[in-house]
Amino acid sequence: MSQATVQRLQELARSARMLAIIGASIKLRSVEGCTVDAAIRAEIEHGSSLALREASAGIEGADPAELLRIVEMALVESSDLFNNAGRPSGWSVTDTTKLEAMGRASSSAFDRILALAETRPALARSLSGRFLDVGTGVGGIALRAAEICPDLQVEAIDIWAPALRIAEQWVAASPHAQRIQLRDLDVGHLDTAPRFTLAWLPTMFLPRPTVQKAVERIALASLSGAWLVASLYTIPAEPFTATTSRLRTLRGGGEIMDPLELTELLRLHGYVDVEVDSTPIATFVFGRLP
Repeated sequence: MSQATVQRLQELARSARMLAIIGASIKLRSVEGCTVDAAIRAEIEHGSSLALREASAGIEGADPAELLRIVEMALVESSDLFNNAGRPSGWSVTDTTKLEAMGRASSSAFDRILALAETRPALARSLSGRFLDVGTGVGGIALRAAEICPDLQVEAIDIWAPALRIAEQWVAASPHAQRIQLRDLDVGHLDTAPRFTLAWLPTMFLPRPTVQKAVERIALASLSGAWLVASLYTIPAEPFTATTSRLRTLRGGGEIMDPLELTELLRLHGYVDVEVDSTPIATFVFGRLP
């Protein structure tokens, strides 16, 4: 191995440690019960300050929960890729730490739906009916929806037992348990009796045929005027980040889809006013039934 390669790996390892020490600092500041020896804490805070100074950034005024979600997912995802590089594609995560981290990270998706609803009255009205959370995992989105929207009933479905076991615990411990129904159910077998006003479909974890079937079943199970919000990982122009995005989808069991393909799929099943909203991490494709 050349000295240049060694030097580059050392630089990247330094960046990984910076991210970890920043995350540790945020936890010590914001997570109740997270304490450590004073000398260790002093070094963590000093290291975090140095790392943020190099990036010309700071954490003052930022939402600690959002910062922790970013750090936690980067570290958990990176660890899984490194430790399980040879695992086949598909959703087979059993590690509780990773499942819980993904649940915490996913909850922010509902906040983004709320932001979209602020300028779309018809979407805002869908928040007072019945919400379908496909692929609920540990229930992060379902719990966030019930917390923010007191008039919303939530039907949360998944087929991965390890995640559902955690979801049952999280929901039971919440004050919203009466409004959240957890079901071990494949979206392809969804009962088509019309009842939903809003549905969430994370296509990045599903093979293309499953996505196609899911949109069909959700449309049949939705009321007039109901909304479907489908998501996929954004593939940016920057080559390395684009690679990690595609890898995240493929390892999760999904297939690479273009927002235009998803837009046409929604229109095929009767959705109108279909829009695309993109951020660096995820792209939302959403529309409503007439």
